[in-house]
Amino acid sequence: MLKKLLVISLGLSLSFHAGATHFASNVNGGTVTSNLTMVVKTSCSAEVNDIAFGDQSAGDIKKGEIVDKTLSLDIACDSTLANYTIKFTAPDGVDTVKGIIKTKANSTVGYQLKWGDNTVKPTASVVSVGGEAMTPTNKPTAASFSIPIKVKPVALGEIVSPGAANTALNIILTFN
Repeated sequence: MLKKLLVISLGLSLSFHAGATHFASNVNGGTVTSNLTMVVKTSCSAEVNDIAFGDQSAGDIKKGEIVDKTLSLDIACDSTLANYTIKFTAPDGVDTVKGIIKTKANSTVGYQLKWGDNTVKPTASVVSVGGEAMTPTNKPTAASFSIPIKVKPVALGEIVSPGAANTALNIILTFN
């Protein structure tokens, strides 16, 4: 009898993972019936655009005259999310207080990140890179939404050296 119970339990577990919400199974002439309530989490995808500033003068970067560009994090889900968290890391280093990510080959230039709207945090506030995962201030109200982030090249000191100023930003989304 113990062996038969083990087989029934395994059958219930496999049926649950397969997505069954109601099933019947014959076991030696008897019927085992179970009703399950399942919670299906939302499925989402995310895309982000690359940003290119092209050739900029060292003087304009030093004076802060370069216009922000918008990095758009586009999230598309099959239903409205109840909640999510977002976290940023930068492999080339960060200034967490100023929201600046450093570049690979040019130690005199970085990129400052600020929120483009109040989806996650107040508009124009510094994006925390390298910190803890953040729960957005505003919950999503639609299945698809965008998070705009303003990006601007900035001088990291008195001297701005010419050359490439490439970097990367890792975005970690956790859908709850």
